[in-house]
Amino acid sequence: MQHLRLFKILSYPWLIFVSIIFLTFIILGFSQPLNDFVTPSLIIGMTFNTLLLCFFVGIFTVLIAVPCSIFVTMFDFSGRKFFSWALCLSLAFPIYVYAFIFVGAAEEISFISNSIRENIILSALIMSFGLYPYTFLLCKAQLKKTGINLFKASKSLGKDNFQTIYLVLLPSLKPSIIAGTVLCIFETISDFGGVATLGINTLTVGIFNIWFGYQDLISGAKISLMLFLLAMFILFISRVSPESERFSGAGKSKHSLIRPNKVLNFSIVLFCSSILGITFIFPVGQLLLWSSENLTNNIPLGLLLNSFYIGFIVAFAASFIALILSLGGFRNSNKAIFNLSTIGYAVPGSVLAVALLLVFNFYFGISITILGIYGLFLCLLIRFITPLIRYLDAALLSMPEETLSAAMIFSKNSFRTFKNIYFPSLYSPLLLGFLVVFIEVVKEQPATLLLRPVGFDTLSSKIYNFTSEGQWELASTPSIAMIFLSLILVFILNSRVDNE
Repeated sequence: MQHLRLFKILSYPWLIFVSIIFLTFIILGFSQPLNDFVTPSLIIGMTFNTLLLCFFVGIFTVLIAVPCSIFVTMFDFSGRKFFSWALCLSLAFPIYVYAFIFVGAAEEISFISNSIRENIILSALIMSFGLYPYTFLLCKAQLKKTGINLFKASKSLGKDNFQTIYLVLLPSLKPSIIAGTVLCIFETISDFGGVATLGINTLTVGIFNIWFGYQDLISGAKISLMLFLLAMFILFISRVSPESERFSGAGKSKHSLIRPNKVLNFSIVLFCSSILGITFIFPVGQLLLWSSENLTNNIPLGLLLNSFYIGFIVAFAASFIALILSLGGFRNSNKAIFNLSTIGYAVPGSVLAVALLLVFNFYFGISITILGIYGLFLCLLIRFITPLIRYLDAALLSMPEETLSAAMIFSKNSFRTFKNIYFPSLYSPLLLGFLVVFIEVVKEQPATLLLRPVGFDTLSSKIYNFTSEGQWELASTPSIAMIFLSLILVFILNSRVDNE
């Protein structure tokens, strides 16, 4: 497609830059020896904790998300429309906020607090409360598109409602369950503040302890490389799942929802209410209670401005670069090369930060922190450009062939073709992706802690400063501000799923 040739050429600097960073990081990570204090038993222990935590988080998110998605899409129970969007609200909570809420609330009852800390199963359950909406939203969208047709077909063959759900709908949800679980696992291995508060010694915690405790960049890089390879392995496994198991459908259609009897209706309402109460009402109430007990702790305007500044700049830059990459890679025979620019989201922020520190030191003999806030911008840009590219790629693939043919025939001017043909189709996903990146950047904690300039605080870094010292009341006010910002994205995401 000649009219997109310019975008392909403009894509190469970014692709080369990202490739150099990851390849250099891998080579240096393998070639450098570990220091004596990083023992094999320590590495094995951190890796085991990380894998076990990911396993239980995956189990708990599926157990919560799948029943909820089936209830709100297939059953006509009391409050169905309310729960359809309300069960997404916990997505507004960063995991590190959830962790200090539950630990802090249980602190007055010592045996409960002690049982939460350093208990991987309970820690995984707490983390799942904030992560299950990823799977819930994907399963709900899948059921709205294909579940209805499968339900009709199964009923026509004589299956009852629950046979249809168990034998037909659940297998059809496998792709969505896998995709949602992978997202939850990526968030789990990326988290630092949450696992640190919960007392779980994962690979991410090890990176910070080695970096801040021993100032040992090489050993930190080796641990980061292990986490990077773990993320790549999970990403590879998720992408080789058999495509033949994906179910297709004809999109939305109307059907009669299942009308449960009184006992089942009560049970569904009780289940959904319990999930909403535990995952949203209780955490919000606890934050408001702590905040009211410390009325003098006003939100510094500087924290809000710093978080907004970083979120806006990174989201704007990501939008510009993502447009170039998506158009440059559209129907390109070298699509695999362009996929290199999208693996950042699968890499924890702490790993990217260490990779940039190591690579800049290797090539230029300086630390990336010398760039100040721009080093943090670069790290967050590499990490969070992926959602934007995914949205734009999906929009390009859905463009009618007639429109693409007209673009090739009537215009060879790249900018004019982009303005008149491509941009109108890409505007909505670009706006949605911008908001996604904005909120993700505001919530990001590990990379911000590693690369922020001295004296520069954001909402996420200030929350860590307070929670690391057990000052739950002081951490509540910036947490409320962050959750309020995040709720905007939750409403947009949920309305988008419901309107598709």
